[in-house]
Amino acid sequence: MDSVAHAAGPFSLIYPAILIATLFGRWQAGLVAWLTSFLYAWYFVLPVQGAFAFEVPGDGARTVVNGLAALVIAVFAEIFRRAVREAVGQRDKEIEARGLLLREIDHRMRNNFSIVESFLNIQLRSTDNEEARRALGIAAGRMHSFAAAHQSLYRSYREAEETSLIDMRGYLADITAHLAQALFPREEVKVRLEVHDTQLPSDKAAAIGLVLNELITNAAKHAFDGRDDGEVAISFDEDGESWRLTVADNGNGFADGPDNDGKPGATGLGSNLVDAFAQKAGGVISRESNGAGARFIVTGHIHEPPDVPQ
Repeated sequence: MDSVAHAAGPFSLIYPAILIATLFGRWQAGLVAWLTSFLYAWYFVLPVQGAFAFEVPGDGARTVVNGLAALVIAVFAEIFRRAVREAVGQRDKEIEARGLLLREIDHRMRNNFSIVESFLNIQLRSTDNEEARRALGIAAGRMHSFAAAHQSLYRSYREAEETSLIDMRGYLADITAHLAQALFPREEVKVRLEVHDTQLPSDKAAAIGLVLNELITNAAKHAFDGRDDGEVAISFDEDGESWRLTVADNGNGFADGPDNDGKPGATGLGSNLVDAFAQKAGGVISRESNGAGARFIVTGHIHEPPDVPQ
């Protein structure tokens, strides 16, 4: 600065130098910066150059004032630095405590889901009534869907730094595998899954998983009555703006105006749950059948907030 405008601002660069040194190197660095830069400007810049004498007697008082002002900056910079560090430390403690609480909640939730699902499976194995077995299997599948949503959310929290996004490929694959084993024990009925590699917010993903649970359950209940073989094809894809879940089977299909769960015009629990979960995911569902199978398509927007049913 002195080489460009001689003696115009002998202390002008001392203030930012002291501020930066204190913020990044603590008060010791600020003190060193204050002392060296202040003495340098006094000795080499102020008249008389190369000495600590003053050409103008009034420069002595001005120099002392500038030195004290620079020292005050160092003091306040250190106070600010300590306040920031204390706030960061407090935040880290809160994050650690929240992580501990989250782990405890996750442990308890997994235990609760596991206990309920185990009770349902024990009851399922101990009954010979086909209708009761079907109802218990459906209940166990719904419980597993909730458990899978919870586990995926917790895993995404730990691995993606609280983004609350769920990997749809792993999440839907887990639900499909469990339901296929529980609802289609015969190897003649194949369950095929194709999922686009994408992530969705946890609330939307959980609702989509529950829609899938109900649609697969409805296929197990209605699609293959009186048949020994069949296929359920599931696909999930997105294009950056919208997503689409398709569940199709080559079963019996349905006629106009049926009264079964999950089919057009139905008022049963399965149909109501499908509609409610689709609405929760911010999507709409359409149903198609040509008498030789059924297709259910649920579509929605990725960034649109879910429309919670009242």
